Amino acid sequence: MRTTGQKGCLTTERRRGGAEVWIFRWRDKRPDGSLRPRKRVVGSLKSLRSESSAWERVRQLGLGARNSFPRPTNVAGLIKHFSEKELMDHAPEEDGRAHSTCRNYRGYLKKWIEPEFGEDAIEEIDAVTVEQWLREIRLEPSKKFPTGKAAARGTKKKIRDLMHQLFNHAIRYKWLDHNPISMVRQSGKREHQPAVLEVSELVALLQRLELRERILVFLDFGLGARRGELMGLRWNDIDFKGEKIFISRSIVNQHVGKVKTEASEKALPVSRSLLSDLNLWRQNTPYAKDTDYVFASPFKKGAQPYWLGRIMQYWIKPAAKRAGITKNISWHTLRHTYASLLQSHSEDPKVVQELLRHASISVTMNVYAQAVTDKKRAAQNSVVEMVAARRHELRTGS
Repeated sequence: MRTTGQKGCLTTERRRGGAEVWIFRWRDKRPDGSLRPRKRVVGSLKSLRSESSAWERVRQLGLGARNSFPRPTNVAGLIKHFSEKELMDHAPEEDGRAHSTCRNYRGYLKKWIEPEFGEDAIEEIDAVTVEQWLREIRLEPSKKFPTGKAAARGTKKKIRDLMHQLFNHAIRYKWLDHNPISMVRQSGKREHQPAVLEVSELVALLQRLELRERILVFLDFGLGARRGELMGLRWNDIDFKGEKIFISRSIVNQHVGKVKTEASEKALPVSRSLLSDLNLWRQNTPYAKDTDYVFASPFKKGAQPYWLGRIMQYWIKPAAKRAGITKNISWHTLRHTYASLLQSHSEDPKVVQELLRHASISVTMNVYAQAVTDKKRAAQNSVVEMVAARRHELRTGS
């Protein structure tokens, strides 16, 4: 298929893996007046089902429309253009950011960057000014902090890195020839270690939870899963015979999206204690079909999973308080607890990295140990069964 329009043509092409994609081809004018052929994949035929939707995607990306992007007069204009081109939730998976990332970026731009620099010309932004501002930014005043608490280093680092992306966007469109944020120094080192539960605290919490919350907590701890990944879990993601789980989607604010990194998609081993609990839950939930969410909400007749933030707030945190746990816990606390116990029980850092599904910084490490290895299964089993054994002791009084 080949259609023309909008200063270019749209074609389809089958890739090596079998997937069909839309490709937009156009020509840019070089400084000497000659034309340079260009092309870009704008989406898959699966995500853009019609030619009109493919052309709409071309329009959104601003492809082929030469001289259609007037230079922004200030940072606010750059933010607007960046948001329209880079922070679109409907961008195809092959080149789009996750929904949660787009939402967070928009929040940082609106709350921090635009109010401070929105009226400034983009060429007037300099590293020293930005660095000094980052040192001084504070959160909104509160009763405890009348003048506002100083923003955490991690928050400042995120702002700095987002500004770097923002000005890289200007370079891509040839509005700037350098990135002023490249020379901005800002540490992102943690100021406080995240909360981690002791085994005794985790067991005490599990003893005080009802079936749904108990299985949610034990599964989240036993997988080291992120909250959105836990919400996105369906029954057909669980291989009961092979004793493994596939994390294939993440749900944030009931928006179904891709997982955080490529490493996040790897299969995870599951201990028999976890599988036993999952079987018990499947017998008790009305939504037990293969395509149902594992933790489907009856309030939405199974079409959506539970809001896990509310379950944490209204059921799990009160249970933790009853168990005498004074730490400020969250779903991520369980992931940190899993990581901490893995590190203390496993001699191989690669095993820990694979189980937590962190992105690798080495090509060699990316290729190594892709499958569910015996080492990964042994490490995961040792941690989960330790908690399961303690639960059994408390139930039986032995």
